[in-house]
Amino acid sequence: MSEPTAAQLKDEGNELFKKQDYVGAIIKYTEAIALDDNAILYANRAACNYALNKFLDAVDDAHRIFLLHATEIDPGYAKGWSRLAASRDALADWGKSAHAWQKALDALPKTKLSPAERQQKDQYTACLRAANARLDQPIVPLSVNEKLGKFPWQIATDMLPELREAGQAKVSSSAWVIALAYDEFNNGVEMMKGMKKTPQPGTPDAFVYHGNLEGLTLLSNGFMRDDRVFHINQPNWIDMYNQQVFFEVTARKAWNSEGLETVKELARKRLKENGWDDVRPALAVTIRGWIMRAALEGGLRQQPQAGVEYYRRALDLVEWGRTIWKDVPKSSRGVVFEHSFLIGVRSLYLKMFMNAYSSDPGLNSKFPLEQLKEEAEDLLKETDIALRTRDNEPVDPGFVSSFIAYPCGLAHAMLGFYHVQSARYASDPMERMFSFVKAADEYTRASSRYAEDDELRAWYLNCTMDCVRNAGAPVDNFLMVAFGLRDTVPKMKKIWAISELALGGRDEKIQENLNRADELMKRLTDKTLTLEDPVPL
Repeated sequence: MSEPTAAQLKDEGNELFKKQDYVGAIIKYTEAIALDDNAILYANRAACNYALNKFLDAVDDAHRIFLLHATEIDPGYAKGWSRLAASRDALADWGKSAHAWQKALDALPKTKLSPAERQQKDQYTACLRAANARLDQPIVPLSVNEKLGKFPWQIATDMLPELREAGQAKVSSSAWVIALAYDEFNNGVEMMKGMKKTPQPGTPDAFVYHGNLEGLTLLSNGFMRDDRVFHINQPNWIDMYNQQVFFEVTARKAWNSEGLETVKELARKRLKENGWDDVRPALAVTIRGWIMRAALEGGLRQQPQAGVEYYRRALDLVEWGRTIWKDVPKSSRGVVFEHSFLIGVRSLYLKMFMNAYSSDPGLNSKFPLEQLKEEAEDLLKETDIALRTRDNEPVDPGFVSSFIAYPCGLAHAMLGFYHVQSARYASDPMERMFSFVKAADEYTRASSRYAEDDELRAWYLNCTMDCVRNAGAPVDNFLMVAFGLRDTVPKMKKIWAISELALGGRDEKIQENLNRADELMKRLTDKTLTLEDPVPL
């Protein structure tokens, strides 16, 4: 029996695409590309990757069309440019998106357009206009007003001498977490500030960079320890950051825009040719660059779908490396493949996934609730493994909180969120009640994993109270949680009086539930209510 031709494989891929079997279609298109390198196959595979929310891989396929084969594969292929533009849209890369939409328009005939081509032109024009509009929108820094008071990391840093003197009795304070996160993050910022850019003699418009190659490491380390430490306190922060990334990517020959599969392929090739001293820093810069890009796109530009993609790429590459190089020592493969690093990335990914769901909620969301649940359960498994297999390597007081306890709390909180959302879509009252009961249990577990003075301990107790009330649980249950919440609020405010959560209405929402508790106590005293009665909505 003869082997299938590229055309036959393409047709099979097209049929699978119509059936929305995008993974199967990718396999067929990849087999066809091996036989016939042409633009349509790359564009079709890009469409599959786009449908699977694998936007970097979609971009990579589009680049293969226009960069690797510009002279032999139709460089004017309009649909290929549109695939690239749509993927750039999803990554919130508006400048490159606008460029690609313009190229898609330029590739269409100038006159005598067919009805299909006119429709393409209208679509590309609208998308170009939207990309340009978003490009012109100012970036809103993720910072708080210094006039309001000290930041949590400033207060926490001031507390450290006292905590060190007190010894292990105070080790559970959130001051350790946020202060040590700030220390690394701030050191990264200082390295960015120290970057020097000087004109290259005799070469117009060329520059030589002098700086420290650890800037991205420190920024991402601090951010993974506690992402609440991320802030921008000067107008040229983004320019400094982009310059630092360019410097490190260039010096380490890292991968800045390639898709995941391409990075894997090139990394293994370089490892075989040049060894770990060449590949280790390149992979580290690539992964850390994706982490920070996720933070910037998902936070600054408020494009959580792009944040999810970059975190997912980083997570996939870390998991892949941990698997194929599981027997390679840390000294060779690097820190980015350590278990604590994996937990850090998975935690950030999980939070961004929840944000992406919140921006596109519902049973047909591109970011399904069931996947959120699975990701949270995976994080719980990882933290359990980390707790059971900890070695005796000395770590600072905040390390275990940052990479075991807090991620465990986050996972429980995401499961609480999952059950709350499930309750909202439940048609059966009993099912709805049980979903809120499960949510209350998860939020209670979440709060217990945070230090007693961490704002998230108080916040998740507040979420517990909301769920208890919505479940119609007895007044006694509501008041028990309220007592715990009332106890932790003053401790929280010592460090977390000013935070993004606080500025978003944290204290007002907590006070609402405490006021409800006071009203219930009054009614118990008046004997118009009993402890066994359900909490009034």
